[in-house]
Amino acid sequence: MKHNTLATLAVLCLTLFSCDYLNVVPKGSPGMEDLFRTHTQANKFACALYSHVYQPNKFDINASMELCGGGDLISGARADRRYFNWKSLLFDNIETPSQTYFAAWIASGSPTGSHTYKVWEGIRNAYILLEHIDEVPDATEEERNQWRGDAYWIIAYYHQIMLEYYGPLILADHLISMNEDMQVARVPYLDCVRFISDTYDKAAGYLPATQSNDYYGRATSVLAKALKARLWLYAASPLINGNAWYAGFTNTDGTPLIPQKNDPELWKKAMDAADDAIHTAEENGYGLYESSADPDDFTRGYENYRTAFIGPEGASTFYNNTENLFSEYSTETHLEYFAPRTTSGYSPEGPKGYLVPTLKAVQTFLSKNGLPMDVDPETKGLDLYTIAPGDSTVLLHRNREPRFYASVGFDRGDYEFNGVRFPLHCRRGETQQNDGIINNEYQTSTGYFVKKWVSRSDAYNPSTKAFTTSRHTMALVRMAELYLSYAEAEAEYAGSLSAKGLGYLDKVRRRAGLPGFEEAWQRAGGTPRGETLVKAIRQERLSEFAFEARWYHDIRRWKVADEYIGHTPEGWNLAGASAADFYKVTPVDEGTFVRSFATPKNYWFAIPIGQININKALVQNPGYN
Repeated sequence: MKHNTLATLAVLCLTLFSCDYLNVVPKGSPGMEDLFRTHTQANKFACALYSHVYQPNKFDINASMELCGGGDLISGARADRRYFNWKSLLFDNIETPSQTYFAAWIASGSPTGSHTYKVWEGIRNAYILLEHIDEVPDATEEERNQWRGDAYWIIAYYHQIMLEYYGPLILADHLISMNEDMQVARVPYLDCVRFISDTYDKAAGYLPATQSNDYYGRATSVLAKALKARLWLYAASPLINGNAWYAGFTNTDGTPLIPQKNDPELWKKAMDAADDAIHTAEENGYGLYESSADPDDFTRGYENYRTAFIGPEGASTFYNNTENLFSEYSTETHLEYFAPRTTSGYSPEGPKGYLVPTLKAVQTFLSKNGLPMDVDPETKGLDLYTIAPGDSTVLLHRNREPRFYASVGFDRGDYEFNGVRFPLHCRRGETQQNDGIINNEYQTSTGYFVKKWVSRSDAYNPSTKAFTTSRHTMALVRMAELYLSYAEAEAEYAGSLSAKGLGYLDKVRRRAGLPGFEEAWQRAGGTPRGETLVKAIRQERLSEFAFEARWYHDIRRWKVADEYIGHTPEGWNLAGASAADFYKVTPVDEGTFVRSFATPKNYWFAIPIGQININKALVQNPGYN
């Protein structure tokens, strides 16, 4: 896949194309007709549609709401870097209609100054491609179908990401002319979903399930169906499905924008969409990545899960095209911000260990028996914040599932970097400490580090100040999501899991070295049903997708975002030099800033006031008036 784009609807209608991909027009040519004079030119135009599909960038350290705003990760010891887009929803009500830090509705104005989103413009160019496909004289039918699939996928995807950030949209459902009335109202949420879903169906009808080398990186029918499944799961979830928060959220004519009656059948639609995507994917060779056949469940689970993200030990490049349906490459910045220092003394150079897990994320992972720690009979009666006699770390770090050890770097736990495996020492005065000096911004703020995305083959040379970065991909959509989405939707719809739902759930668990769901819950009195089942599947999902830019969307659609990001996160006492002092649960120091996450206001972003002033039919999101 390639990147993503944006603009305002008003500007969209006046701009045929203002992207730098105008280099597809031959030099000195008069304009649009040259783009479709040959199949080579037309294909360049189709490729250019993908030039911004990674914007908004889900793994951008400085700007991603998904990566940094979901409650599983937090940046440095203090909130001084308030221009990070994701902090705009949390501190001092920075996100306002007159200054929206995320700035995805329009193509300019982001205070960070480094992010230009052109969603509406990208949608317009997709319609332009559709309008001209049949004019390309030397194109084959296979090429025309690929371009149609590209265009429909772009239209659906760009609408979907805006729906997730802003709620009900103005739909660009055709190529808008300069003569059209721009006083256009927002469309009710479920109508937006139906339009996007239908458009994904059109895309899937034209796109292949896998791409040849000639079209590598372009959308597939499997990806279209997977995103459709995500779309319906969102629509069925509590944020949308009968949410009384939005009882007064209407257009100027009184049309309700969020359904006020809960519809259980939306969960059935989510189930069916996930099942369809799973069948199409599996029939075409997709599935969970597994690298180990070790007979020991823990070892096999650890190796399978860890290598699914960074590849086998020693891999310098790794693209998981078995499981990943949509992904982007990791960068040196990820390594720099995730990996801990390996030499004593603070330095702003090299690995910083600055973007780190919260204690909430650590608490979420399951026990070694595949149960919540407060449910597992072996752990529920223990004080997890104490150290067992003769041990070096708290019980919270013991008897956990393989995904925990593959994902989290903790005090006295193993870490892999610079070609070696070594224990972390995170207490005051030690190598991976936070030294307590306010101006030394780039340090862990919780006492933890991200392990999931750092490979043993990653390295930093302090003499040359150069990173050696293993080239792996960071998944935006992967097969595990489809399996867990089906299980969640079925649990919500039926209150229990069928053999199919259990089978899908257990695919994810067994890859991670855990016993099957029913087998595990026999330890706790039997397989749960109803709300307990839903809660268990949600925890499974949070464990599976920790530090992958998915928590943000899940906690919002479940209406629990305030529980995760509406209060100061916790970690360990970073001033503690001894185990007894270090292992005290302590709020993260966020300086003078006070979290102000408001419900329901901050569940969506503000629409820029300039857009509302232009379009009198456009209403603002609740809480921003």
